[in-house]
Amino acid sequence: MEKEKIRDKQVALSPALFTEFERMAESYGLTNKGLLEAMLRYFKATKADPRNPKAEHPTEAIKALDKRFVSFIRQQEKEVLKPMHDEMTQVADELYGLKENVKELQDDFAKMVLRQLGTVLRPELVKPEFLEAWQNDQERRRKVRESLMPKKFSDGGQG
Repeated sequence: MEKEKIRDKQVALSPALFTEFERMAESYGLTNKGLLEAMLRYFKATKADPRNPKAEHPTEAIKALDKRFVSFIRQQEKEVLKPMHDEMTQVADELYGLKENVKELQDDFAKMVLRQLGTVLRPELVKPEFLEAWQNDQERRRKVRESLMPKKFSDGGQG
C-alpha cells in the first residue's frame, strides 16, 4: 500500500491575525494545523456561518428554545388540557348525579318491597333473624358499592 501523499498548503493571514490564531491554538493545546482542522470540523458539524461571528451562542439558542417550548406547553394547556379537564369534570358531575338517582331508586325499591311484605305478612310472623340478615346484606352491598366508586363520588362530591 502506498502512503497517501500529504500536500501542505499555505494560508495567508495578516501578522496580527496569525498571532491571534497561534494563541488560540496554544490555548486549546493544538498545533496550528490541528486548530484549523478542528475549526473546519466544527463549522461542518454545527453548520455555523463563520462569516457571522456574532452568531447566537448555543446557550442563548437553548434558552430561546426553552421559552418557545414553555409557551407551546401553556398554549396546549389552554387549548387542549383545560377543556378536556372541564369536560371530564362535567362527566364526573353527571355520573355523581346518576349515582344519587340510583341510590334513591334503591331506597324506594327497598321501601316498596318492605311495604309489600308488610301487606302479605304480618310483622309478628317475620323472624328477627330474617330481618337482621336482610339488613346485614344491604349494609354489605352498600360498602361494596362505596369501595368501587371513586372518592369524589363516595363522599358526596367533596373531593
